[in-house]
Amino acid sequence: MPVIVSPTQRAIRLLCFCIPLILLSGAGLLHTPQALEHDGCIAVKSEVSICAASSMARTSRTGSSVLEHPRFDLNSDNPDRLHWRVAKNETVAFQLEMRRKNRHAASEVTVRVNGGKGLAPISVSQAHYLQVKDAGYQWGPATAVLPYPASYPDALIPEWHGCGTNKKKLFSAIRLPPPGAVQSIWIEMYVPPDATVGEHLQLVALELNDEIIELPVVLEVVDVSLPHKTSIDAVAELYRTYHLEGSGSDRQEEVWQRMAQCYQQLAHQHRMVFIERTPVAPVTQDDWQAYRAAFGPGLTGELFTEQFGYVGTGYNTPVSVWRTPWPQDYDITMQRPLSQPEIEQWTALAESWSKQVHANNWTAPRYFAYVFDEVDGPSGVAETDPQRRTYITRVHDDMRKVQSAIDRGGVGIDLLWTSHSDPSIWQKDPQTTLEGVVRLWAPNAHAANPDFLAKRISRGERAWFYHSGHPAVGGHSINLPGTDMRSWGVIGARYGFQGQLMWAANLGSDKWPFAQPSYKPDDDRIGNGVLVYPYERVFKRNLD
Repeated sequence: MPVIVSPTQRAIRLLCFCIPLILLSGAGLLHTPQALEHDGCIAVKSEVSICAASSMARTSRTGSSVLEHPRFDLNSDNPDRLHWRVAKNETVAFQLEMRRKNRHAASEVTVRVNGGKGLAPISVSQAHYLQVKDAGYQWGPATAVLPYPASYPDALIPEWHGCGTNKKKLFSAIRLPPPGAVQSIWIEMYVPPDATVGEHLQLVALELNDEIIELPVVLEVVDVSLPHKTSIDAVAELYRTYHLEGSGSDRQEEVWQRMAQCYQQLAHQHRMVFIERTPVAPVTQDDWQAYRAAFGPGLTGELFTEQFGYVGTGYNTPVSVWRTPWPQDYDITMQRPLSQPEIEQWTALAESWSKQVHANNWTAPRYFAYVFDEVDGPSGVAETDPQRRTYITRVHDDMRKVQSAIDRGGVGIDLLWTSHSDPSIWQKDPQTTLEGVVRLWAPNAHAANPDFLAKRISRGERAWFYHSGHPAVGGHSINLPGTDMRSWGVIGARYGFQGQLMWAANLGSDKWPFAQPSYKPDDDRIGNGVLVYPYERVFKRNLD
């Protein structure tokens, strides 16, 4: 079972994420330190400072969040309680930031939660802090970051680990760091669709040696229910198999299939879809049997029911979108035109896939093919350059041929287009235009031309975007405020984009997954490529 990234950190992760914090030195954004105790703090007379922070707060090991009132609701009549107005089928999360005031203070805290009647179980996690060093975010557009070097929280280590009904306890108490340093505790609550309207009281009990501090939490459920089906796609690609989870890399093994389902359930609870990067398409009967066993329940919605031990939003609801299990062989540059056999293979693959869709009743999700990736630039050469125009004409013609080949074999499978180029630059040239070719657009945020894409959407096509940097979109690094990735959903709603693509969910270091969460050691967008961490390495993580 994977360990999710702290919503406090980064994310479309449709849970919650972070806000500015302060740190002593380093490059990037600077913040004025706040007092150790402020009006967001609880039990100020205790030898352990306990401060409430929203799911957007981003506090380093030695930093402090900006002032946040503990009620989280200025209309509340009771200032001593954490209070939310929530909808049915909504997930709510908040943090408790804890600091020992002196060396005599309790070194461990036990968190116990008495759930309110009619509410789903509450999960408690402790934040794992990562030492962030080279994190200037200079690989892409210049993006202001939080100060570094510093220790920032990222992975959330759950009290109970497991998938479905197979769970085990990871910790009974949370160890607190030396005096003055912060340890964040993450508390997540799910409001089921059948919750009664009105106030639900829950008590969070914090046990510190002989001291017990009770924190009342009130969820005021209003008569509104969020839909189980998402309105905006949030998609992240799984590059690695599950060998770091101890599940090997063989899709035909039952242990691999169970782990794939664990990952998908985790994504579904956070209103996301993890798409499998499948280098080899299923061909034989054994291939398809293994594929159906692993992914079929997610495509029908059965994976998200009590039968599979599922609790959370999207109950009995299939994934909204899914990638066809085909190889993605063409990256960055196309050295030559595709041959006729290379094009025709997509017809056969589409026929095979369509047969499985109808035979297994996988008709609810929308399907797309990820064949080309960023093959059309930009290259640094002017689009009017004759050689550049010849290349773009050839590549876009290959895309047209591949989409036509797919359409001959099946219906409703759209070729995904990813690029750092604004697609409007080719629209007036009949030889290079992608209008009439692409039906699923996914440029990066700087290249996502709202006017052009709005016209494509009006014609029944779909438009996503993926990461870039300031000012187009919030960055996706660990040392950024949670407002950065929260901006993705706002941008989607503002411009009518129907989805967001996070290019990788688990492409970090095999040797040090908890210490090097980036796909390349020298990538200074620390955290790039990692949304989930492998549980099996949780006790081998490099703690600071």
